[in-house]
Amino acid sequence: MRAILVIREFDNFSRILSESGLKVINCQTIAVAPLEDLSEFEAKLDAIENYDGVFLTSANATEIFRTKLSARNVNFQGKIYVLGKRSFDLLKSENLNLVFAETANTAREMLENIALDELKNKRFLFVRGEKSLRVVPEFLGKIASVDEAIVYRSSRVTIADDKIKEIQAKSANGEIACACFFSPSGARSFLQQFGAEVLHQIKITVIGNTTAEFFERRDLKVDFVARRATAEDFAVELIEYLKI
Repeated sequence: MRAILVIREFDNFSRILSESGLKVINCQTIAVAPLEDLSEFEAKLDAIENYDGVFLTSANATEIFRTKLSARNVNFQGKIYVLGKRSFDLLKSENLNLVFAETANTAREMLENIALDELKNKRFLFVRGEKSLRVVPEFLGKIASVDEAIVYRSSRVTIADDKIKEIQAKSANGEIACACFFSPSGARSFLQQFGAEVLHQIKITVIGNTTAEFFERRDLKVDFVARRATAEDFAVELIEYLKI
């Protein structure tokens, strides 16, 4: 049985694959951590009543937002615009006015699901990672006021030489069916450490169009893009894809 190379740590995605009978090789290439100094973000939370809404497009940002807001015991009356089921699940038990479009897989799709009159001339807070895409502020900046708060950053995880050689050998020998990527930053770190050659020997599968576009800009063919941008849906769809 050929293995599935998962470019992240073992989590629910890998568990679903393993429980379906697939062999999984995990290779984490980036690590995410909150900023050591969140004082600027905390100052914005202390004045959160001045905002009409908050935009959250990643689970990492959502978790930090939830933790810091809960510590303040603030009853925020504005809307919380959430992208992704994982982020929604983190907040659904909180006393917050959540706006969640289940069919939206990208920030652009989330924004397109919101009536412009709901956004015009309002003030919003965008809580994000250091390398987050600029879709939200670029879209809102034309019609509303947007403050941004960076709350986490991602850093490269150095892969041991013996791990790199093992994966390269397995790929060359046809022992790996595909590699699963979840973000451009994870893909970039993989290419920096492995090179592109290994990806000419296996299928490239990704969770969304943003990561797919990263590979396409580097002339690397993406074989499978998950229709739904959650790790669980990616796993289920990938299992079905591999049966073909």
